[in-house]
Amino acid sequence: MNYWDAVVFVSGWLIGLRIFREYDAHVHPRKRLIKFALLAVVFFAIHQLAGRQWFIGLLMVMAAGIAILHGYWFHYRHGIHWRTAEPREEYLRLLGKLK
Repeated sequence: MNYWDAVVFVSGWLIGLRIFREYDAHVHPRKRLIKFALLAVVFFAIHQLAGRQWFIGLLMVMAAGIAILHGYWFHYRHGIHWRTAEPREEYLRLLGKLK
């Protein structure tokens, strides 16, 4: 594993958490940490087993999917702000967290 690949993965995750923190405001920090650890294990296993190209390709596909589905399609369709998850009640209702 290249040191810089790990730095890119962790930095991307931290930047995403900072920008989109409102979406996970209702999630316990332990659950977020477990999610990060599981994704890190999966991504680093792919890096070791399939190579750097697959690792970077998977990161790009995942980033594009998040950008298209969460950044545009889902939120635009339901009237939720793409970065702040407002109106909050409507966002939680869509998730099924609020009845």
